[in-house]
Parts: sequence; structure tokens; C-alpha cells
Amino acid sequence: MICYECGHLIRRDFAKFCDHCGSSLEIKPKKSFFKKAMVKIEDEIDQATNLFLLWNSAIAATFVFYIIHAVTDGYIYLFLLVLFMLAVSWMLLLTKLHDLALINHQSSIKLILTNFGIPIIGTFYSYVKLTQK
Repeated sequence: MICYECGHLIRRDFAKFCDHCGSSLEIKPKKSFFKKAMVKIEDEIDQATNLFLLWNSAIAATFVFYIIHAVTDGYIYLFLLVLFMLAVSWMLLLTKLHDLALINHQSSIKLILTNFGIPIIGTFYSYVKLTQK
């Protein structure tokens, strides 16, 4: 038998405790949940970068469809759809930036005030600050 805690080889077949560390051999330890929940900072930064690019493209698309709407007096639904996409992508980006701030042990209040005080510049600033390696 092999101890689940320390990996010590136990020669007796009916032993209840490990000779080396003293842990019980009858109860298998549950697998650690934290190993699965560990988040790699590089993956979080990659996700934030993808959302940042989505947000920037939504800004550009909103600007283009606003110009089209202003010139042709039509296509209001496309403009509103892209404006909605801009708002949703910004909310997703802010959520990911908040996760990065929590991982880096930074203040959530500062992040919120920066992004809602000056929305576009604050989001750019927060993204650059939180994704630096």
C-alpha cells in the first residue's frame, strides 16, 4: 500500500495508519479544488486583450454606422445594434479588468471611479495599467 499523503510505501497489508506521517489510510483525501481553480495571469491578460480589441472595433463600427445614419437618414437599427454591442463589450471588458485588479490586489473603487469618471480614457488607462507584465 502507498500512503495518500506522503507517498510512503507501507509493507503491511492491513495497516490503518501510515508509519511515516501517521495519516489514515482508510480515507482517500479529496482532490484539491484549488488546483482546478488556479487562474493563470497570462490567460486573463489574453482574455482582456481580446475584449479590448472587441471594444475598440465596436467603437469604430459605431462611428461608421453613425456617419452612415447621419448622411442617409436611414439604417438607425444598425446604428442602435452596434451601439448596444459597444455597451455590452465595454461591460465585459470592465468585468475582466475588475478580475485582473482583484488578482493584482488593487483597489476596486479606484478602478470603478477611473472608468466611470472618464469612460474612454479611463478604460484605456486601466487596460494598460493592469496588463503590464
